Amino acid sequence: MFKFILIFMSLFILASCGDDAIVIDETLPVTTHFAIEDSLGDGEWQYFVTITVNSDNIVTDVNLNGVTRLANTSRREVAQLDDYEELFGYNFYQQASSLERSLIGISSDELVDAILDAYNNDIVDFDTTAFASLANLALASAPVERGLHYIDGIYHSINAINDDDFQYFVNLFIINGDIVAAHFNAINDEGLLKYDQFTDTTVDDEIIAWRYQAQLLEQALIRLQDPMEFTFDDDGLTDDIPGVDIEIESFVSLVIQALSAGPIVTEIAE
Repeated sequence: MFKFILIFMSLFILASCGDDAIVIDETLPVTTHFAIEDSLGDGEWQYFVTITVNSDNIVTDVNLNGVTRLANTSRREVAQLDDYEELFGYNFYQQASSLERSLIGISSDELVDAILDAYNNDIVDFDTTAFASLANLALASAPVERGLHYIDGIYHSINAINDDDFQYFVNLFIINGDIVAAHFNAINDEGLLKYDQFTDTTVDDEIIAWRYQAQLLEQALIRLQDPMEFTFDDDGLTDDIPGVDIEIESFVSLVIQALSAGPIVTEIAE
């Protein structure tokens, strides 16, 4: 009998402490929901949320994070660097983790307001408005299904120096088996990016136009998920993507190379 009681109790999670403790039944089916900001936004971070909800409409897991515009690291990973708290005055990783724990066990109907209140009531130092909007979008979206079964993590590939003295590269950010963020750019031998929207305000219109088309390519990859779906002629040009008249063969080749090599980071920091 005692053994049976222990087994039965193991099927539940205690979500909070005190007189108002909430017990979550782990035997109930759950669904996972995901949303990420538009890749053509202007912010330093492209935020995303992952939310797991059970059939009783109770939140069982939440992850608040962001990927850099270079698609090469997450905000939580950056927040764990030694100088982060000194530079920003708070630790995003610790505060986000604490907030997420406080959200477990509440109704999903209360989740958006709870995320907003965390900032409005000075519970966290980072603005939670974007996360609240994404949580609303995620919960309104169909549950996540595994995509092409890529391994989650960060992927990278770079080619040899081109005729314009730049090496073109691709970064990919994969969650739930899907490519959710991508970055196509180039770097010269001085370590300068061909286009850096955050620090370089002197780039000419031609480079700005190239970067915009590169972003359209990134979005097309996220939509298609499979680089083999891209088609192009002998000059590397395509008619499949409106607004893109730059050569795309190098982009496709780099994506294939990156995916073939596998992730350089096997887990996204949580």
